[in-house]
Parts: sequence; C-alpha cells; structure tokens
Amino acid sequence: MNNPFSLVGKRALVTGGSGNLGRGISHALARAGASVAISYMGSRSRDRAEQTVNELRQYGGSIKAEVEAFQADLRKEEDVQNLMRQVVGKFGGLDILVNNSGVFSQSLQEKLSLESWREIFDINVQGLFLCSREAVPFLRKADGGVIINIASINALHPGFGETAHYDASKGAVTAYTKSLAVEIAKEGIRVNAVAPGLIDSADLRASAKELAEMYESRAPLGRLVTIDNVGNTVVFLSSDAASAITGEILTVDCGYLLT
Repeated sequence: MNNPFSLVGKRALVTGGSGNLGRGISHALARAGASVAISYMGSRSRDRAEQTVNELRQYGGSIKAEVEAFQADLRKEEDVQNLMRQVVGKFGGLDILVNNSGVFSQSLQEKLSLESWREIFDINVQGLFLCSREAVPFLRKADGGVIINIASINALHPGFGETAHYDASKGAVTAYTKSLAVEIAKEGIRVNAVAPGLIDSADLRASAKELAEMYESRAPLGRLVTIDNVGNTVVFLSSDAASAITGEILTVDCGYLLT
C-alpha cells in the first residue's frame, strides 16, 4: 500500500526557510521525500539559507530530494513573481506552498510607530497574500495543490503582552486561510494554517525564562512546542493523509489554549 504521509515527487516552497522554524519545516518536508525550495529575504540571511540547503542535500537513500535557495523580498510584488518563476523553472512545478516568513515584535500600542505597524503587516500579511496569489496558477496544475500558512495561537487568544499588532496580523492570516480555502477549493487546492504555541529554543530560555516556565506550567502536556512538532504537522497537512482537510486552523500548542 502507498504511504499516505509520503511526499516523494512533491515540490515545496518554504518562505523564510533560513530561520529556525522555516529550517525545521524544510527538514521535515525533505525527510518525507519532497524537493524543497526555500526563500530568504536579504544578504544577512544568505549564509543560513545556504547552510540549510547543504543540510537538506545530505538526505540520501530513497529520498533524493532536490533543494535550492532563492532570495526574495516578499513585500515586493516583482520579487515574489520572480521567485515563483525561479522555483517552477528549477523544479518543473509547485505542489506545496508554506507561507512561513514572518516577523514578531512587542510594543505598547500607544508607543507603536506606524512604520512598525506597517512592517508587521507588510511581511506577515501582504507577503503571504502575494505568495499565495502568485502560486495558485502553478498549484492548479498540481495533483492536489496545498497552501499552508503559519499563524499563531496569538490569533486565537490574547498574546503574552504588548503584542496587539502582531496578534492582529496573525488573525488576518487565519481569516485569509478560511476564505481562500473556500475560493479555490474548486481548483483542487487545499488551504490550511498551523497555529503554533510558544516554540522551545535556547534563545527563548535565555531571554524569556519566566515566560517559558509559565507556559510549561499551564500547558496540559507540561512542555513547550518543538520545531519538529510544527514541521511534522506541516508534512501531515501537505500529504494525502489530509486530503479531506481544508480551511482549518490546526493548533499545535501542547494544550495551552485549553487553560
């Protein structure tokens, strides 16, 4: 029997693939057999993108996935259009788009500049829209195209303080996911979102120890979310195992929102 979780022969694009979460998602997709393109924003991310590509190329055996990195400023329409052309030119098509690229910041709203508000929405919402719009013509040609948007539990519940602007951007992501899912279902394209809770990392433990400990104490599973938890969820939603799932916001938070 065929493995419904296999992504062998599938071609995926992960935006923001040079960051910690994007790297983890890319690894998960490659382990499942997909060829993976990652995008990165600027020259400061180039080294991390190249490192991720080299890591993914080490997968061998039956996987034999192609991997490539492309630079694109997702706030710019022309850059996104060029990104899609490059990815499709390299891999011959596109089956999976993971809109992972995003930024986070904290500020009291009365002190938040308009520039900071626009930056959050330009990347977290406008970039996601542009990538989705430009990917649809290619996903339409795929055998069951998939868009997965990375949201946040902050879209579903007030965040951890001074994050109203970030929470609003992720709320827009969840609303867009549901509406787009209905709009393009007839094209054979599924659209879902993953809403992670607080993701464990050494940086988080160092800079926000009290927040991490609070989360662990409240989450029913007693721990933070791992990058692999999110990556494996993306693989599931990308696979035939999730062929009847669209328009869903899948929470991955170790049960935190239950409390």
